[in-house]
Amino acid sequence: MSIKIKRWLFKQFRDNFLMYFIIIITFTIGIIVGSITIKVLNSQQKSDIMLFLNSFFKAIASKNFDKMAILKRSLLDNLKTVGLIWITGIILIGIPIIPITILFRGFALGFSVGFLVNEYGIKGLMFSVLGVLPQNLFIIPGIISVASIGMGFSFNNIKKRRLKIKNSSILIDIVDYSILVALCSIIIIIGCFIEAYISPIFLGLLSDYL
Repeated sequence: MSIKIKRWLFKQFRDNFLMYFIIIITFTIGIIVGSITIKVLNSQQKSDIMLFLNSFFKAIASKNFDKMAILKRSLLDNLKTVGLIWITGIILIGIPIIPITILFRGFALGFSVGFLVNEYGIKGLMFSVLGVLPQNLFIIPGIISVASIGMGFSFNNIKKRRLKIKNSSILIDIVDYSILVALCSIIIIIGCFIEAYISPIFLGLLSDYL
């Protein structure tokens, strides 16, 4: 059984390899654009962001983490993204919507890390490594996988429609697609738990330094 599952997963990856490449490139572009954008912020915008971050650092210093609230917010934000990708993949508008979604995710990450490092130097880098990186080691691959699968599903169905190919197995395809998305979502959920319960421990170690 496990061998069949591995073959099935490998086939899915092979069939969507081009989509993985496109999504990874799009995500990378988002990160680059986000990190560059901090250069065009005016002093007032920077002050507002730093005011927010300083209040967050104070919360870290007091080790006042509401882990359940962090978990709920992380699950909501990430599963909303998964849901958007899943539904747009099914209704065949995933090709324009999914890359835009991934571009914004990359932009947000690039901007956040870029701002921290640019304004706080080594402290910002340490915060990024211990507070941002751990969960994103799971969340980013999960989101990229979901996006690639959604793009592939949407593209294949559009191609079948243009070629006027009757797809009698559409329900089976949707089930397979949904299973893949669900499996990737498990990886994302693991990342959410890390964000809520592991990253705060790392950040607590930085409390005196921050």
